[in-house]
Amino acid sequence: MNQANLKFDEYHFIDYRMQKEDAQRVIQNASVIFLCGGYPALQHDFLEDYELTDVIKKSNAVILGASAGALNMAAKWLNLERTADEVETSTIYDGIGFGHFAYESHSQRNYVTFVQGYLFPLSEEMDVYAAEQEGAMRVKDGIIETMGPIYLIAHSKIQKLAETL
Repeated sequence: MNQANLKFDEYHFIDYRMQKEDAQRVIQNASVIFLCGGYPALQHDFLEDYELTDVIKKSNAVILGASAGALNMAAKWLNLERTADEVETSTIYDGIGFGHFAYESHSQRNYVTFVQGYLFPLSEEMDVYAAEQEGAMRVKDGIIETMGPIYLIAHSKIQKLAETL
């Protein structure tokens, strides 16, 4: 945060070392919440275990997410896992739901992969935003703004979005 010249009076890192009730209290009193990157499924499980999803959603804080954190801020997100036998399995997770859309973070997949349709089934249920490595989204008052390469996948159709930030 110092590199971005963002300074706060207090910083709290919340993980399993902190008691659940303390984590909920810290989030309730926060002015900024930053959901870090890492393994999205592990972060999702932690948020569920500590019952933080509703606490975060009801917060008046500014909420930021990077990578796994951004995934978990969406209504839904898709987790693809590849086994040792090169078999790919997918699981759709429910996120915090700051908007009725799904999100794919810093996608390393190219347009051809999107066309192959791994996000198409989810796009029939809700809009899917797929951000490439340098892409970012901001949702404020229900309005979605974008920066960098981001694709909207809706009803199995792909559209590259123009930057609005």
